[in-house]
Amino acid sequence: MVRALLLLALAAACSKASKEADRLQREAPGSDSKVPADVSITVAVDGADKPPITSQTLAATKPDFVDPERRAWRIATLVPDATPGSDVEAAGPTGVAVKFASPTPEGLEPVLFLTRRGEVIVAAVDPKDPFPKFHGQGGRLHRAGDTMPRVSPVARLAITHHP
Repeated sequence: MVRALLLLALAAACSKASKEADRLQREAPGSDSKVPADVSITVAVDGADKPPITSQTLAATKPDFVDPERRAWRIATLVPDATPGSDVEAAGPTGVAVKFASPTPEGLEPVLFLTRRGEVIVAAVDPKDPFPKFHGQGGRLHRAGDTMPRVSPVARLAITHHP
């Protein structure tokens, strides 16, 4: 009798976990990611405040890189003062920041990236392959995933020119 109750409880638990996994799968993001309505990223160039990057800015600006699930804008497209050779520092609301050369010695460029989940991040991408296929490539095959640093969410961009 006790065994039967334990088996019944185990079956119910497995069923619940399976239903939760199905729900999560159904809630996966679609291919039409929308710019969040609350985007507001402060911008400074050589210490001088510039107009912020907002949801309206992103909606009105054609992305430099597009695929069915993602969009990315070069920082220089959104902030014309971000000329080649300048540094782009992206910071999150907690103050954690990452500094990107524009472009990096490897030819990577800093971009504002709208992910398929609707998150706005700053990352460096290869203009020849801005959306590399990392998903499902690692694990047992011992392939590295995306090792590039990124900032998410983004609160501030600081552009610095070198003399």
